[in-house]
Amino acid sequence: MTDADTRLVALIGKPARHSLSPVMHSAAFRELKLNYTYLAFEPENLKKAIDGLKELGAVGFNVTMPFKAEVIKHLDRVDPVAKKIGAVNTVVNDRGKLVGYNTDGIGAVASLKGVTALKGKKVLVLGSGGAGKAIGFYLVDEGAKVTVVDRTPLKAIKLAKLLDAESLPLESANPGEFDVVVNASPAGMKPKTNEVPIPSSKLHKGQVVFDIVYEPVKTRFLAE
Repeated sequence: MTDADTRLVALIGKPARHSLSPVMHSAAFRELKLNYTYLAFEPENLKKAIDGLKELGAVGFNVTMPFKAEVIKHLDRVDPVAKKIGAVNTVVNDRGKLVGYNTDGIGAVASLKGVTALKGKKVLVLGSGGAGKAIGFYLVDEGAKVTVVDRTPLKAIKLAKLLDAESLPLESANPGEFDVVVNASPAGMKPKTNEVPIPSSKLHKGQVVFDIVYEPVKTRFLAE
């Protein structure tokens, strides 16, 4: 129940109304007994939206497309890895100073470390978009040996150079040679739930497989 002490947390993006973030974060706030409310906004003017949230004393806000890069110039500080990635998806209001982070990589690496060590492990990242880029930077930071694959080979090459990692054409990659396989592509995301990034027949028992797609929760790739 909201009251005079309820603090605001927000999502800003276009579109943003379809997002599951309000549902997920509201559940987390209830579990943690935080008197916060989470709302989604679709601003026309990013700077005005950020100034407004800051003036209202918002605890922080999430940022989604198309503002992840643009938001950086409106912040007081940016986490060094987020700066390298060139994208911010989470902003914390630290006593009036807005600090930007990229939690795509932080979350993925934390999940992976729950089941396997990453230092020295061979990791195949499927997809070189924003999520693949963020996850790749944090994997490299953990000491993993990263190889990037994308349906558009030039994209994989560009990201691999940024990461000081390897890249391969999709058809040349042998997923069975890797300790960890990360799907950082939209393959399998609703409504294209029958898509898989690679055939499951190319994987084997003992590998760790991670999928960034959260709708459906269990993708065809994970199910296979």
